[in-house]
Amino acid sequence: MTINIKPLLCLACLAIAFNAAAKERWLFLGDSITQGGHYTDHIETWLLLNQADAPEVINLGLSSETVSGLSEPDHPFPRPDLHTRLDRVLERTNPDVVIACYGMNCAIYHPFSNERLAAYQTGINKLVADAQAIGAKVILLTPPPFAGRIKPKAPPGEGESFGFKHPASDYNEVLAKYGEWIMTLNGKNGVRAFSIRPPIEKFMEKCYPREPIHPNTYGHELMAEAFLQALGYQTGSDLLETGSSPHATDPQWNTVIGLVKEQRLAYDRALLNDIGHGNPGVMKKKTLPLPEAEAKAKALDAEIQKAINAAMRE
Repeated sequence: MTINIKPLLCLACLAIAFNAAAKERWLFLGDSITQGGHYTDHIETWLLLNQADAPEVINLGLSSETVSGLSEPDHPFPRPDLHTRLDRVLERTNPDVVIACYGMNCAIYHPFSNERLAAYQTGINKLVADAQAIGAKVILLTPPPFAGRIKPKAPPGEGESFGFKHPASDYNEVLAKYGEWIMTLNGKNGVRAFSIRPPIEKFMEKCYPREPIHPNTYGHELMAEAFLQALGYQTGSDLLETGSSPHATDPQWNTVIGLVKEQRLAYDRALLNDIGHGNPGVMKKKTLPLPEAEAKAKALDAEIQKAINAAMRE
């Protein structure tokens, strides 16, 4: 593997000061797509292998969560609202950068309405204000596409309502409008906003083999690559153009990302539940006690560094 310890950053990114050289802490927030973690694992792994002092990455995404505070009638429980836990999350993690990806659940799978969009806008604006109030920089990601044209779901029948079981047929267009609004925030009040929709839409058939909401690991890799390139990192990858992953057969990459994933599942999940949230299903899942998770994360740090050192000797 060719290791570039100091990747070049675009001048715009330098001006916004998103360079990770000062050993920053990056906090990712979002719904089940973020909690799934594959795109944050890719981002963290690339930075570890290419950044001399890579940021610490914490993923506290939560399945079913919204920033809009809305919930469809047929959801098994009221959807969690980020703002019931955000203060605690920020206090416990004290991030330098907050990266947020919301929207898939925020329109609750209904046709477009100005009222639901306004609830989303209010939630995003509050997220930005609360993060900036503690001195954190903010990066917003558009919601990824909804692949209804590839994996359609039945519309609501008599007596049923729109929701994740029966989404609106044009829900991807609804999310596109949400994404367009997110992009209007780019460059305002120190906020950066990046669209992750184009690369996934380009390779949509490959990203959604089973259902239309959650992109697979390949889709997450596209999200990660789009994010890194938007920040100005010269990744040397043509993934977004050709769809060909440079990492699939790279044993050093796969070793590091495996350790990164193990660390996330041990520590980040334990921290998520220790802070508390509104998803009873996630809360029921067994995690390590936080002190044990912290010890395991520290041990994995050593293993990750060992793997990075081995990669640099190649």
